[in-house]
Amino acid sequence: MLRFLLPLFFLPLLACTDEPDPVIGEALIIPRPAELVEGTGAFVFTPGMTISVEEEAQEKLLQPFLANFADRMGWSPAVTTDTGGNITLATDPALGEEAYNLSVTPAQIRITAATGAGFFYALQSIRQMMPPEFFAEEGVMTSPVGIPSVEIRDAPAFGWRGYMLDVSRHFFSVGQVKEVLDMMAANKFNRFHWHLTDDQGWRIEIKGYPNLTEVGAWRADRLNTDERYSDWWGRAPQGADEPATYGGYYTQEEIREIVAYAADRFIEVVPEIDMPGHAQAAVAAYPEIGAVKALPTVATGGVFRYNTINPGKEETYDFARVVLNEVMDLFPFPYLHIGGDECNKEQWEIDPDAQRKMREESLQSEEELQSYFIQRMEEIINARGRTMIGWDEILEGGLAPNATVMSWRGEEGGLTAARAGHEVIMTPSKFCYLDLKQGHDDLEPNLGYSRLLLSTAYNYDVIPQELSEEEARLIKGIQANMWTESISDWSKFTYMNYPRVFAVAENAWTSSARQDWDDFIGRVLYAFRKLDARQVRYAESAFSPWMHHRRLGDKIEIRLETEATGLDVRYTLDGTAPDTSALKYSGPFTIGAGELVTAQAFLDGEPIGYPVSLDLPIHAGMDAKVTDRSGQALPKLSNLQYAKLTPVDTNWHKFSGNELALTMTFPEPRSASSLRFSTLRYTISGIYPPGSITVYGDRGDGEFVELASLEEPEKATQQGRNKVAHQLSFPATTLRAIRVEMAAFGAIPEGHHRAGARARIYLDELIVE
Repeated sequence: MLRFLLPLFFLPLLACTDEPDPVIGEALIIPRPAELVEGTGAFVFTPGMTISVEEEAQEKLLQPFLANFADRMGWSPAVTTDTGGNITLATDPALGEEAYNLSVTPAQIRITAATGAGFFYALQSIRQMMPPEFFAEEGVMTSPVGIPSVEIRDAPAFGWRGYMLDVSRHFFSVGQVKEVLDMMAANKFNRFHWHLTDDQGWRIEIKGYPNLTEVGAWRADRLNTDERYSDWWGRAPQGADEPATYGGYYTQEEIREIVAYAADRFIEVVPEIDMPGHAQAAVAAYPEIGAVKALPTVATGGVFRYNTINPGKEETYDFARVVLNEVMDLFPFPYLHIGGDECNKEQWEIDPDAQRKMREESLQSEEELQSYFIQRMEEIINARGRTMIGWDEILEGGLAPNATVMSWRGEEGGLTAARAGHEVIMTPSKFCYLDLKQGHDDLEPNLGYSRLLLSTAYNYDVIPQELSEEEARLIKGIQANMWTESISDWSKFTYMNYPRVFAVAENAWTSSARQDWDDFIGRVLYAFRKLDARQVRYAESAFSPWMHHRRLGDKIEIRLETEATGLDVRYTLDGTAPDTSALKYSGPFTIGAGELVTAQAFLDGEPIGYPVSLDLPIHAGMDAKVTDRSGQALPKLSNLQYAKLTPVDTNWHKFSGNELALTMTFPEPRSASSLRFSTLRYTISGIYPPGSITVYGDRGDGEFVELASLEEPEKATQQGRNKVAHQLSFPATTLRAIRVEMAAFGAIPEGHHRAGARARIYLDELIVE
């Protein structure tokens, strides 16, 4: 039975004769349609208009659009099976499964499609053409709205347009998951990969194993929301008597609710139950499925070892059979993701059950044991008529017969799988991981361990050129992944999501021949206006200047650039904020001692992106000879080349030890009153700042006397990834040489995956002032 939605009229509106002018949107759609031709004029939505549908199923798929429309406008078009509506939906079986045609004139909107998905995607394009004012979160609009006249013919490039959300590392509520699904629908994604289990939390109710959520869903609270620091690795494990208070899970009823919500938006949900690695939460709940040295509690942060289930025990397969069948009961879709990634097999090498299983099955290596485990998981999944997906590590030791491979460690796994005749989903981290930094390492929030620029994400070619035409057909599509180690709240989620999710959406939907970076940037700017209306945080990194520097004699050369083209970049040399009257950047320039560059991009006279300023001092220690205890010269420490917050920056001097004694000898005596420098904290790799620092000076007699010392135990022990500034001041003194001694951990503390190892020190320029 069709449900008719009648306009909601208000007496003040009926009495009003002076209608405000309509607000018209623009035909700036992400992802870019296959064909779009703009016409003349606009279609204006007015009370009393109707939508003509052919059947009840079409009326149902209109509901998300109409509900949103009613929230903003205070009325909604009536839906009818009569012909001649202002908006009409008509079936055309000749169109592709998800294709649609959209014709907008001042008199009518006409949508044609072969399936409900096609009609739904046409509605998303209509919604994207609404003006930014339509997207405000609160209040009813007082002006009519309209969309421009256009003719659109559209269809997706790929059938798999995926988005993954990790809810194990940080838990997201049912409402937030629905917001993710709404975002996906708006950008025409159709696969929601739900990463439900990992070392840090089990998030799905399994009635056959209740401890998975009673125990496995909760961990000791080490939550850090300060985005200046990233301390996921090295967090202390849960104490013996410490309560586990951080976490949460989805009941089976909530799972069904989310699955239905996704289905209404033509999104299939792909659950991931990560095995055999990344299983510390499961093993904490049921130790009998673990291997030797299994960790007893749910992980509070990053773990690297002793976190696998035991492939040598039949109890493990009984567990998996119950869990996977309950999961398949909840998710009525073709695919189930088994994980299979980053499985550290140290435990299996010494576990008697694992070794016995290898002998019984004539397995020659632990890699073959993992393959044996994965193939048994596939048997469970295939028995229900489903297809197993795994990360590309499932290739190791032999690929399960019917598996689909999700290639994340680059493209090689996808190439190997496609050449072997297996379906592939491309999601290489360097193009598709939205949790990575999206701008200059020193200027972005300290979220993410590497970098993915918007332009890099956009310019990814999904089909590797090395594949034959037949092999290329096995590439099902592309997926964006949002891992949440650093994403501790919704603001961080949206910042890391936008605008790079737009780039992945366009790679998934739009053929490469239709993609254009400058055109995309124009549509991103329009999307920003809509995000602003909703007060959603997003990253402007692609519009912010990058500042590159290099030594040039006794000066430093500065080069500025932005990812987005066509911007006006202005800069100052005194540290003040640039405006449109500041110096205009036209090419590289040099700075001298005491000058501080601050740069800002402008578009149409308005600032865009964030202002950029880096401390690049030209100092009294420039070109001084720096040597270590053995007398080896260390020119990186006085060459005016400053390092960024990444261990791969070659400007760091990378010491393998945890104690340093360095001597800086000046060409001639000079006055000094301070020594400052930066060290790198990158504790996942065992790189720590020093906890004690002492500076000595030689006034010319060959004797070094202490000038200043610094004890910073908190800096030395804090976990995370960031640059650490150190400064030691002393009375102004004329010196021939300076010696600095520093020490970091003798042994990395327990709880870290490198516990017991000696810390290393990465040191930047020694700045003498």
